[in-house]
Amino acid sequence: MKTLTPEDRTRITREIHDVLDRLIRGCETLDMDLAFGMFDRSDAFRMVAGDGTLCTFAEYYANNVAYLSQCKSFMLDTIGTNVLVLRDDLAVLTWSYRVAATLESGSRHRIDRAGATFVLQKEDEQWRVIRYHESSSPLQETGT
Repeated sequence: MKTLTPEDRTRITREIHDVLDRLIRGCETLDMDLAFGMFDRSDAFRMVAGDGTLCTFAEYYANNVAYLSQCKSFMLDTIGTNVLVLRDDLAVLTWSYRVAATLESGSRHRIDRAGATFVLQKEDEQWRVIRYHESSSPLQETGT
């Protein structure tokens, strides 16, 4: 196994933050390909929701598309991030954030605190999310 230099760790951390930036930008522009392009689409991918539901990529993607397709706007506000570099091809990203959405119906949704943990693996020079867990405070909904 290759010993990572501080420069390697800095480069990998920057690459992982770039992945997160694409996810945020994709969600906020309601561009599903950009938002979910970094997720592994193989049968190996698993996501655990806040309620303990275990999902494949297809299930995770369908759930997100169903929700985001109802949105007029969707904003993610990062509270904090941390990247743990395990190897030159394996890293863990933890992310805490807030969510604000306005649905086409006029309803507004807010989540004051949410968190996600991503396990990313680099293959063919691309970082892919191979495991994902998210949880959040309850969704708050206000009028139409």
